[in-house]
Amino acid sequence: MILVLLASQIFSPLHAALVNWQPTDADVNYTYTTAPGYSLALFDVDDFNGLQEAPLMLNTATTADSILITAAVSDFNATSLVTNNSITLFNDDQFVLAVTDGVDWFEPLSWFELAPNSNIYNINFAFASVTSFDAAPAVVPAPAAIWLFGSGLLGLFGLLRFKARV
Repeated sequence: MILVLLASQIFSPLHAALVNWQPTDADVNYTYTTAPGYSLALFDVDDFNGLQEAPLMLNTATTADSILITAAVSDFNATSLVTNNSITLFNDDQFVLAVTDGVDWFEPLSWFELAPNSNIYNINFAFASVTSFDAAPAVVPAPAAIWLFGSGLLGLFGLLRFKARV
C-alpha cells in the first residue's frame, strides 16, 4: 500500500513544492500574472537553500521577461533583459523561482509540463501564476539514503518470505 502511494506521487504529472530549474538554452522566457504588490523572483539555489536572511534575488518584470543566462568562469550570470537587473548563480546554472512581496518569498504550490518533452511549464503560486516557462527541472541525483532504504525494504520482504516458508 505504501509503495503504491509513493509511486503515485512520484509519477504524478502535477508536481508540488520547490524545484531547482535550469535553462534548456541560453535564455529563459516566460509570462506571468501576479497579485498587486508581488513579483516573481529568481534565486541562486545555494543562496536560497542556505536559508540566509536576505538571499540574493533577481526581481523580474511585471508580466513577461527573458532572463539571459551566461557563463562567467565557474559561475553563471542571470540578467533580466527587461529590467536589466542581474545576479550571480554560483557554481552552476541552476536557480529557484519564488514569488516575493519584497520581504517574504513564497514557494510554488504546483507545476506541470504543458506537453510531454516540450520543456514548457506552468507554475502555480499562492499569489501568482507563471505560464510558458521554458526551462527544465534540474536533474538531482537520488541520495544514497533512498537506495539504502530500498535495499533494506527488499531485505525485510525476503526475511518475511523466508520465515513464512519455515
